Amino acid sequence: MSEEMTVSRDERMMAGLAHGSVLLGLVTNGVGGIGVALLIWLTQKGKSAYVAAQALQALVYQLVTLMVTMVFWCCWGGLWLLMIMPPVIANPDAYNNAPPPGMWVGLTLMIFPLGFMALTTLYGLWGAVRSTGGHDFKYAVIGNWLEGQGAGQ
Repeated sequence: MSEEMTVSRDERMMAGLAHGSVLLGLVTNGVGGIGVALLIWLTQKGKSAYVAAQALQALVYQLVTLMVTMVFWCCWGGLWLLMIMPPVIANPDAYNNAPPPGMWVGLTLMIFPLGFMALTTLYGLWGAVRSTGGHDFKYAVIGNWLEGQGAGQ
């Protein structure tokens, strides 16, 4: 879709809702936002090329970010266990009054998955702002890939 194409107010709102559903994903472990974007795409793909393209991007974006977020959390959890368990198993009496130092390092490293979640949410909200304004928003990699696949046309 070109930047000059006229998009109705309702289409802009539906597209913005699809991208903005990334917020719902924060409180539903990603599933709610994906469900909303999927529902919008399914109901609008025959009605509005603009809404369908935006909703499909939001859907794929949220699926990809959910998978990457899960990998981040699994890596963090494994690393945290590796920092805590060996010292506790080797000398349990040493940690009766305080946890091993690795626990605090592990908790500090939690900033990486949390930061990734914050950035991906902000990027999704930027998509909501842009598409609500009627702009042809494309996620950096996903938008071009979907366009190359002929999706949303």
